[in-house]
Amino acid sequence: MSRHHRIKAAEDQRLLSLITKLQGQIAANQALDMNTFDFSTDNEVEEKILRAKYVFAYHEARRRQTRSTNIDGVITE
Repeated sequence: MSRHHRIKAAEDQRLLSLITKLQGQIAANQALDMNTFDFSTDNEVEEKILRAKYVFAYHEARRRQTRSTNIDGVITE
């Protein structure tokens, strides 16, 4: 395997782990929001930032045609 392919594979894996981490953070924030009495604007801003990061990472992974063999909610096509 050439150096280029090794670097691409490592960066693809890093991107997929970032997507998985962001998915978990978004799910945790949504669960917290469901149980919160006082929904502040800080929570709303944080959720929008997380979603923007997730959408960017997801589209980048799609553009790079990244594939995942894990069954943990990331791109699996």
